[in-house]
Amino acid sequence: MKRGLLTGALAAVLTTMMADATPRPGQSVPTFRVDDLEGRGHSERDLQGTWSAVIVITDKDSGPAVHAWFERCLLALPPTVQVVSMAALDLFPLIPTSTIVGRARADAPRHRWRTIWVSRDGSLAESLGLEESEDPWVFIVDPRGRVVETMHTTVNDAGVARVHRALGVTAAAAPARSSP
Repeated sequence: MKRGLLTGALAAVLTTMMADATPRPGQSVPTFRVDDLEGRGHSERDLQGTWSAVIVITDKDSGPAVHAWFERCLLALPPTVQVVSMAALDLFPLIPTSTIVGRARADAPRHRWRTIWVSRDGSLAESLGLEESEDPWVFIVDPRGRVVETMHTTVNDAGVARVHRALGVTAAAAPARSSP
């Protein structure tokens, strides 16, 4: 009985610590290293120099939630905003990376491969302080590499408004992007 209580308490403390590590407005994006679907390496430095909208999944079943964010919000952003998708997964080691990348490539149009960054060993989620969840994480990052908005939710009207407000985008002024 005491062991189960201790395990539960430890899990609660770790979850709280991870949630506290999540980048908050005003903080720099934490250091990370990850590859895109073309095999090119990326780091937090790739989120500097331009406004970035970053959507992060930490659960392999989050695809529909990410697609919903693209359809409702991210496709409407102007081309001056870099849109990056990150798969920060912690997957069973016997699943080959080539299988994971192959599936992601099959689900994404070729022109998006450089903006889809994949980590399958849990290191990206750990670096960003993100817990596993079916709800995506959305970060708006300014050109200095500082977070200006953080959300952990499925797409909704309030979230879309927060993204647009953080980027200074009005719905009428935002030309449509091509589909994810």
